[in-house]
Amino acid sequence: MPEPDSSARLSPHLIVPWEAATFTPRSEAAGGSGPDLVQHTDRQGHADALVDGLETARREATQLMQQTPEDRQPDGFAVRIEAARDHPLSLERLDASGLTLMSSHPQTENSQQDALVWIPFDKVASFTQRIADFTDNTPGGNPKQALLVANMEQVQRALLEHLWQERQDLPPLDEERWWELWFDPRISPTAVATLRSLAEERRWRVSERAIHVGERLVAHVATTGNELAFLLATNGCPAEIRSPTFAEGLYAVDREFRVGLVKDLAARIEPAAPESPAVCILDTGIAQEHALLKPALHERAYSVLPGSTPADRIGHGTQMAGLALFGDFAAALESQGPVVLGHGLESVKILNDAHTPDPSPRSCAETTANAVATAEIGNGGPAPSGRVFSMAVTRQSGEGENGVDGTATLWSATLDALAAGTDVIVRDDRIELIGAPDPEASRLIIVSAGNIRGAVPHQMRRDDGTLDPLLLSDLSRIEEPAQAHNVLTVGACTHMDAVPDSALFRGYRALAAPGALSPFSRTSVALTNAAITKPDIVLEGGNMLVAPDDSILDAHDLVSVATTHHDPARQLTWTNATSAATAQAAALAATAMSAYPGLRPETVRALLVHEAQWTPAMVEQGLFKKTGAPKLAKGDVMRQVIRRYGWGMPTAERIRSSASNAVTMIVQNTLVPYKVKGGQVRLAELKLHELPWPLEQLRDLAETTVDLRVTLAYMIEPNPGRRGMLGRYSYASHGLRFAIKGSTESSDSFQRRLAEQAEHESDGLGNPRAFESNSRWLVGPRARNLGSLHADIWRGSAAELADCGTLAVYPVGGWWKANRRNDRIGLPVSYALLVSLRTPEVSTDLYTPIATQLGVSIGVAPHAQTEIVDGIPIQMEFGW
Repeated sequence: MPEPDSSARLSPHLIVPWEAATFTPRSEAAGGSGPDLVQHTDRQGHADALVDGLETARREATQLMQQTPEDRQPDGFAVRIEAARDHPLSLERLDASGLTLMSSHPQTENSQQDALVWIPFDKVASFTQRIADFTDNTPGGNPKQALLVANMEQVQRALLEHLWQERQDLPPLDEERWWELWFDPRISPTAVATLRSLAEERRWRVSERAIHVGERLVAHVATTGNELAFLLATNGCPAEIRSPTFAEGLYAVDREFRVGLVKDLAARIEPAAPESPAVCILDTGIAQEHALLKPALHERAYSVLPGSTPADRIGHGTQMAGLALFGDFAAALESQGPVVLGHGLESVKILNDAHTPDPSPRSCAETTANAVATAEIGNGGPAPSGRVFSMAVTRQSGEGENGVDGTATLWSATLDALAAGTDVIVRDDRIELIGAPDPEASRLIIVSAGNIRGAVPHQMRRDDGTLDPLLLSDLSRIEEPAQAHNVLTVGACTHMDAVPDSALFRGYRALAAPGALSPFSRTSVALTNAAITKPDIVLEGGNMLVAPDDSILDAHDLVSVATTHHDPARQLTWTNATSAATAQAAALAATAMSAYPGLRPETVRALLVHEAQWTPAMVEQGLFKKTGAPKLAKGDVMRQVIRRYGWGMPTAERIRSSASNAVTMIVQNTLVPYKVKGGQVRLAELKLHELPWPLEQLRDLAETTVDLRVTLAYMIEPNPGRRGMLGRYSYASHGLRFAIKGSTESSDSFQRRLAEQAEHESDGLGNPRAFESNSRWLVGPRARNLGSLHADIWRGSAAELADCGTLAVYPVGGWWKANRRNDRIGLPVSYALLVSLRTPEVSTDLYTPIATQLGVSIGVAPHAQTEIVDGIPIQMEFGW
């Protein structure tokens, strides 16, 4: 389904209270639109003003051309044509009859639509005549050339600022910087040659190669804006000017320029208050005096290693801190305006200066628990209102082993206990829990899936000789403690495919396709019988370059992620793999906490998964089969996709807000899973959520296919004994499931079905019973009921979904029930239920009727202006 553009995502997700009733949605009458053409009472005066502007532009262009060497003289000039307010220009007519449309800016609150048009000198007379014809009438009595002329407001010679395409203001013209120039070969096929000639003469730095992008040629030049303006009077006039989007413009600059970038960004930072949410980095420490990190740290840097300071001598922790604070660090450097931070930083050093975890699993578990406690005790200053623990540290379970087998370990169980809100004492073969888990003390912990290290080409080679990094990723199982149930596990994908513009890398290509899995990322594809499916999401982790003969792999800076360096003299560096992805996920989680202060940790975890989406490359790779391999069923295909990519990539924008036709509802509630009745432990409660369904809109859509996305997340208490860790089902204290009422199912029948299903699974060994609507689910209940986070997508007709407005959450068995834990029976557990409705038509408004039923005023979300980085670039959106 098509994703609405970013401007449509301005409304907050809807927090649905459990007590909310269902009301009849109100339909909104569609408003009419105004006339397309401006009605001019003085057509002669209007035409004269436009002709005067055109003639002035021609005269100025002629004077500039006469000052240009003959071999660089253009055959025309660029003009800016501004539209009347709230009236569009006829762009088609401005790209015909010898004119060339260079670009157009849409109307904004502060400016009208405009068009940049190239007019050859020999076409000025004919264009002037077409404008003058507006004063005459057609045989039908209408103004001639009305579609072309009526909505024009003014014509002027185009200046450098008019060619600028970015949302931020044009940078200062007296400062040297890299510019991205987009040329239209229709205007001048020798434009790039002119650029190079002029660059050599005026000592500009220019890229060695132009890049073909569709019908345009793109080149990069480093100079001042004042110097760049000389191009407009030559046959090298660009059609568009943009800020460079290639990483090469950053990594290739000298160290002095990098330091300048950092100083510039530091001056633009507006740090969050000390009590704002914070990301706590558990790693090698942090460079406390780094200009970009210090304002957000508030002196919250600690170490749990005896005799060690919080300082980072290795650099990994500082690299993670830069990404956890800014998210897209490169975008922050390249931005122009203030950088408003919505969250802060903390750091606890858990790795020694050799950048290796302690060899004993016990030490890892103890150190992690100690680090969490150290951060929570703090330094006596204001405590963050929310905290995200980010740990990009993993290890293999044993020497020679290829990742974990999915079974819990002491380290992963410790993380599960910490996430559930339990204090722990770690012993040699078990963890002892001090009291029951406290939902009010639960923690959001984000960990990396683990990296493939030292990969060589032959490990990725298919039978036909081609390289496929998925082969190695599918065999490389996730590393400890990524198998923990309650944590958010992050893998890596990549969109980076640029190749260095140097002779050394001539012929190289990117190993992974854009939107695919990063070649560094591990998966759970090989864990076919495990109790968990990891990773949960993926984010940018960089790519690798491969030599022309497939003999060399290179993790170049150009296909890596920019971030902060721990050495004050260097300031910037590049990192990659699941570490980089994990830190970026922590930034997104802190964004959610800032936007929605009332969300519990399990809800934030669910939100990142719920708002993740697969790229086309991810889905296509999941469907790819070797020749002769058996055909997989739909559920098997989706399991393979999820075991590689989780639920895909979330973005800050989707996490913060809904669109009118893609509405997310958030329910936070509690449930008592077990009770004692007749001396037996029984299932106690199930919850029925009557959601504020937009019935009228769904019924109007009739047979149109719509999506219902559901995510259920909660925290389990891990079994404290080694025996329990070996079992697939007894590890979790309890399980929760969700189900939707069938379109033809009565409420009584629905509740009877749920009770039967809950009892069937109460021993933890039952499989979900068949139900007619299960075929509508993309993944299906059998595959989704793993771990402590369950997600799926129901796809069917809007008419059918209109009669399915009840969602249930119900308990199934766990060790609390099986072990008859009287100190746990009767305790409530918390959960988050996220539900999204989405239609294929962007014009369909589901948000308004749902919000109206909840009593939410319609308008721009107050948190929509809370940015991690001012002007975060909108990432590519993909269908579910």
